[in-house]
Amino acid sequence: MASSSQYLNGVIMLAGGTGKRLGGRSKPDLLIAGNRLISWTLSFLPEVPTVVVAPNNVEVPEQVFLTMEEPPGSGPAAGIVAGWRRLANSFVFSPSDIIGVCPVDAPLAGFALRQLGRELKEHNEEADEKEKILLGQVGEVTQYVLGVFTVRALMEMARANPLNRSVRGLLGEIGFATREISPDYAHDVDTPADIPPVTELLRISR
Repeated sequence: MASSSQYLNGVIMLAGGTGKRLGGRSKPDLLIAGNRLISWTLSFLPEVPTVVVAPNNVEVPEQVFLTMEEPPGSGPAAGIVAGWRRLANSFVFSPSDIIGVCPVDAPLAGFALRQLGRELKEHNEEADEKEKILLGQVGEVTQYVLGVFTVRALMEMARANPLNRSVRGLLGEIGFATREISPDYAHDVDTPADIPPVTELLRISR
């Protein structure tokens, strides 16, 4: 596919999980500032083919794909691969194309994907040694489900049998680099206490 102006060719959004620390509420459907959390996160993404990995009772816009890892509950690494396979079933990609991966509960993640996509593409155009995966880094914390992946890396993940494996362990085998991103881009909603600061971030980012 031709690159978008944001250097991304697609996005995989992970929206599964039990929402246990939110009292069992569905994270995608959590209402923040009058809108569903998934709607906020989608609104900040670039306009590229997008797939949401979530149960089929989660509503997504007509132009967004919905899929689920098989079997359900087999982990975020399996979710990333399921999302990649859904995109690959509908579009033709080259091995060097770049796919963003983000969690549903970090509504400003789209800004990080734009930054990381640009940096990965520019690095790979200039350097002899190509990077496969570029993850966001906030201080000492690596954001393992907020980053950009070449199609080549996603194909390697699919071959590695990701079921019930940690993203950290699997990506450690494939190899990745990191870049510092704004903490705001990775600010997520794990507990009720996270809702007010995220609401304020959304207010100033609109």
